[in-house]
Amino acid sequence: MPVLVNIPIDEIVGFDNQDEFKTWFEYWLKILAKEILRQNSNNEKIHPGYKWGHSTKILILYIRELVINTRYFPDATVNRISGLLYVPIDSVVINRLKNLGYHLPFLKIKEIDTAIKFYSVQDLLGKAAASKGVPRIWFDDNWGDRQ
Repeated sequence: MPVLVNIPIDEIVGFDNQDEFKTWFEYWLKILAKEILRQNSNNEKIHPGYKWGHSTKILILYIRELVINTRYFPDATVNRISGLLYVPIDSVVINRLKNLGYHLPFLKIKEIDTAIKFYSVQDLLGKAAASKGVPRIWFDDNWGDRQ
């Protein structure tokens, strides 16, 4: 939590494109992943994907909650920046994509151990969302039925 509460979430409103958001996201991901590793160096449940699997999920959920599910930003701002946000990859997303016939290079979050694996799913979901004119983060809501 100390890492998360120090993230300057207000900076997101200044981003005009995905590359700016990605740079900012990866900067904070590096800091968060370092802390996750420090506290979980022997936790086999999150290795080897402690950074690109586990830490990205935590960071994405935190950002999503502040941007989408609070009244922190005005609606117009939320609508503008929602398209920049990533989808938290979890077993629901992995299983839904698998059931749709997509062959992912991982079966569990802990196996997302590279940026390539993480961004391949984000690109896939981003293209699908763009074809419908919605932000990719909506997949998290639409696939939120976890029963």
